[in-house]
Amino acid sequence: MAWFRSNEERAALLGRETGCTLWQGDVGDESEVEEIFERFDFAGIVHLAGWNRNALVLQTSPPLWGEVVRSHLDSSFLMCRAALAHLPRGGQLLLVSSRVGLIGNGGQSAYGAAKAGVFGLMKTAALEGRERGIHVNALCPGFASGASGVLAKRELLRRESEDLVPDSDTAQSFAAFTSWFLSSNSKVSGQILRPDCRI
Repeated sequence: MAWFRSNEERAALLGRETGCTLWQGDVGDESEVEEIFERFDFAGIVHLAGWNRNALVLQTSPPLWGEVVRSHLDSSFLMCRAALAHLPRGGQLLLVSSRVGLIGNGGQSAYGAAKAGVFGLMKTAALEGRERGIHVNALCPGFASGASGVLAKRELLRRESEDLVPDSDTAQSFAAFTSWFLSSNSKVSGQILRPDCRI
């Protein structure tokens, strides 16, 4: 099952390619998160949601800050709470964070703070899920080439030079790692997993 918010075209393509059930809604809405857990039984969840608009700290208004934090961190909290209540023993929750949450990045204060918060939330949820055998981890993907259109050429080259494996397909590598991890029935929990080929 794939949950999407607004891009109906991409969701339809995913549905055609995978045959998965599609669900449209807002993962930052408490009632909608509860509804989906009441309708479906999950063994594993990948929480990949968020919205961002870059701005320096001095240019970040409280409303912009709130929107970015809601889309990344608040939604992760709602997903954690529902997953800890509903996943079966051995269930897996993977929260997708970002390298920016680990090292920061100029112009991404709200995004970096929200993604750093995901790491702290994951650690706590992993501890709280231990008694019920629920495993919670965070995925930290590499640089997505789709972002190249909004980066200066020098910044783009700098990020690409950090990859240990040149010319790698980050999206495909990330998808393959995520699929493998969920199918492995791993007992790993409370960890930041980095399938990003970064030093």
